[in-house]
Amino acid sequence: MSWRDQLMPASFRGAHFHVDMGVRAGGKRLVPHEFPKKDEGYTEEMGRQLKRFTVNGYVVGPSFIFERDMLVLALEAEGSGWLILPTGFSGNVQCDVFNVIERREQGGMAEIEMTFVEAGQPPALSGSTDTQAQTETQANAASDAAAGDADASLEAVK
Repeated sequence: MSWRDQLMPASFRGAHFHVDMGVRAGGKRLVPHEFPKKDEGYTEEMGRQLKRFTVNGYVVGPSFIFERDMLVLALEAEGSGWLILPTGFSGNVQCDVFNVIERREQGGMAEIEMTFVEAGQPPALSGSTDTQAQTETQANAASDAAAGDADASLEAVK
């Protein structure tokens, strides 16, 4: 089976379009640490970046206005949606920015430049320790102990 036979129709939230070009970007989140008057430092890895996708697509034909409007509605909808690209990527993404370009000399067609960011999942909420209450409890216990020691010292002096 050739690569052309493996291509899939492109869509976002079910709104179909054709693709001229797609770019996938990713990498690591790195924090370089450099120090004054030192020739050496180090780089700290902070995990993977969210993947970003830039897609130059188009809709063409007698129903291009309807297809353009459906794609724009999908791009503007709140929350994340499912993106399918011809070369096999599919995933849950959010549209960051899009541009619709219509040219006089290319009637019956609209180009759409789209940028997507991997949606991911928010981290699970976990319980946190109330450090202020712990500190107050320990301070009160220390204060009570100190007051008790002072009372015992006064009793010993009598």
